[in-house]
Amino acid sequence: MRKILVIVSSLIILATVLTSLVLPNYVSYTIYNYLKNDMHARNIQGEVQTHPPFMIADGKIDRVYYKADAALIGQTEVHDLLLTGDKLYIDMPDLLQQRFTVDKAEDIALSCTIDEKSLERLLLQKITRLHSATVLITPQLVTVTANIPILDNNIAANMTGSIYTADGNIYFKIAEFNVENTLLGKISLNTQDAIMLLDKNKLPFGARIDSVTQENNQISIKASAHKE
Repeated sequence: MRKILVIVSSLIILATVLTSLVLPNYVSYTIYNYLKNDMHARNIQGEVQTHPPFMIADGKIDRVYYKADAALIGQTEVHDLLLTGDKLYIDMPDLLQQRFTVDKAEDIALSCTIDEKSLERLLLQKITRLHSATVLITPQLVTVTANIPILDNNIAANMTGSIYTADGNIYFKIAEFNVENTLLGKISLNTQDAIMLLDKNKLPFGARIDSVTQENNQISIKASAHKE
């Protein structure tokens, strides 16, 4: 009888350690790896909270809170990334495969910014004829000063554009394009279509964009998801 009690007590202690320490750390490790490997996030900090701790064995998490200095969403570098979630239920079999799948959530919120340097890099990727670009973001508009190589000369060009959302994605559209050297005539760029800044399908955990705000030197983005 004593031996059975010792075995039962040991199993209880083992289960307590597993649910109180191992599982929360494993969940945190999985989220960290997702942010690092899938979103290329840098300087990640965060935590997972569950009370009582043993409820995590059923996939219940009270709150997740993670932030990173920078990350990639699709091809766009974002900064000041903040990802939070409240009252989550996760898929435990997926967790064993190091996948963080949210089955239910009262709230998932994401916020980040796109600064001028990030937009510059994206424009240089998307518009092949731009040799260099300097972006200025204000609450009213986005201006781009760029050099376009033509006949071994760099021609200065000034552009203004706007940020807008459509179909749940965020786009940048050049509205005006002026070349300082009028003798060259009209110069066309390979940017007839709007440039996608943020693809909704690249947002984590099924989040969808709620708001996009132009500020001085950056674009602020907020997104959220509710899973029932």
